[in-house]
Formats: sequence, structure tokens, C-alpha cells
Amino acid sequence: MSLRSIQKKIQSYGNINKITSSLKLVSAAKMAKTERLLKDVRPFGYGTLSFYKRYTHINMLDHIENHLIFAITSDRGLCGGIHTAVVKKVKQELDRSDQQFAKVVCVGQKSEEMLAKSYKSHILFTVFKIGKDNATFLEASKIFNECNYAEFIACQIFYNRIVTKGTSKVDWISIYNTDFLLTVAHIASLEEVEEETMKSYIEFSTVSLLFFAMVENTLCEHSARMIAMDAASKNVKTLNEKLSLDYNRKRQFKITSDLIDIVSGSQVITEK
Repeated sequence: MSLRSIQKKIQSYGNINKITSSLKLVSAAKMAKTERLLKDVRPFGYGTLSFYKRYTHINMLDHIENHLIFAITSDRGLCGGIHTAVVKKVKQELDRSDQQFAKVVCVGQKSEEMLAKSYKSHILFTVFKIGKDNATFLEASKIFNECNYAEFIACQIFYNRIVTKGTSKVDWISIYNTDFLLTVAHIASLEEVEEETMKSYIEFSTVSLLFFAMVENTLCEHSARMIAMDAASKNVKTLNEKLSLDYNRKRQFKITSDLIDIVSGSQVITEK
């Protein structure tokens, strides 16, 4: 490899390092913004989950066929394998014998791209323009209204959840049709709560859980992208250092060779 080629590669790696460092800073800023939002959203998510845990303590999903599945991803990549992890869990669910007619709502283009090849018939619709900005409660409400939620008895929301700073894992939330929940013995026994009030709460809580999952997944995405860009920057710096060392060695060798030729030539001329 010539000196000019090595020099061009060093410049290219330098430009890549600038890009990855910029993306890392942008992801860190977006992560901080999403963390502030999630701090306000978590009470709605955990409060609703505690309600479901108390009044639907039996996992009723095992006795219900053909779920409605939400695959929470985004339109953007460069964030490790968090989108792949969600889709992997969705595929495992669709491969079950009692889920032959289950439907998937792809929240984000990435989930659709990975499911379209083998599970295209299961995709109900795809929600685009996800991941650029933080999700809103209105967006979650529109998604629920669009998917004819009332036709399905049970739903599952697959999303990434923060475990510790920098690490996440795929989690899922089980939710049920409003009319079905009102027939559950534990909820039906709440005589002090009017049916219309309970129905309104359940409808609000289902949207809250989707909103919570979308915001939590966005936080994981920014965290994963920040880590990925940091690793990319370190790798580029390592490659740049190796190339710089190779460049300096070859350059020194060329300079030494030229000096030897000059000295040898001058000696020949002197002797004559």
C-alpha cells in the first residue's frame, strides 16, 4: 500500500471518528431528555401494571388464542441488537400453534423489515416516523384506535426495558379487552366502582401501558446507540493509530532510501 493510500485512509478514519463522536453526543442529549419524560410516565405504567397484577393474577394469555402483538422498535438503526431482540421474541410468539391467526402491529420500520419476509401475513399495519422524537400519549392513543383493539381479547406489548445503565432486556406487557376484563371475577366483584367508570379506566390504562412501553424502548435505544457509537469511535481510533504507525514507518523507510541514494550518488561523483 502506497503512502498516499494510507494517508487517505487515515483521513477517512478521522472523518468517521468525527461522525461517531457527534452521534454519541446527540444520543446522550436525547437520552437525558427521554429520562426526564420517563420519570413522569413511569407512575402511569407501574400503577396500571400493579392493577393488572392484582386483578389478573393468573396468566390468562395461555388460554387465549390469536393475540394482538405490538412490536415496539423504531425507524432508526445503529443501536446494537435491541430491535432484533424484540423481533426474536415476537417470532417465538407467532410460532406457537395457537397463534396461527395472531396479528402484529409494527411500531417502527425496523420490526416490519425483519418480519416481512416470513411473517408478512401476520402484520396488521406499520407505524412509521418512530424514534426521531419522544413518543406522545396522543400517538399511542391513535395506534390503539387504528388496530381495532376491541376485536382482540388479549394483547402483548414487546419492548426493551432498562435493567442497569447501559444494559437492557426484552420485556412484555399483557393486556386484555375491556369487555373481557369486566367479566373477570376479581374485577366484577368491585361493587363500589361503577361499570362505566371501570370501563373508562381500563381503556385509559391500556393506552398508558403502550405509551409507557414506547418511551421505555426509546430510552433503551438512545442508550444502546450511545454505547455503539462510543465503541465505534474507539475502534476507529485503534485503526487510525495502527495506520499512522505504518505510515510513519514507510515514510521513514522512503526518506532513508532516498538519503542513501543521494549519498551514494555524491560519492560516485566525488571519486570521478
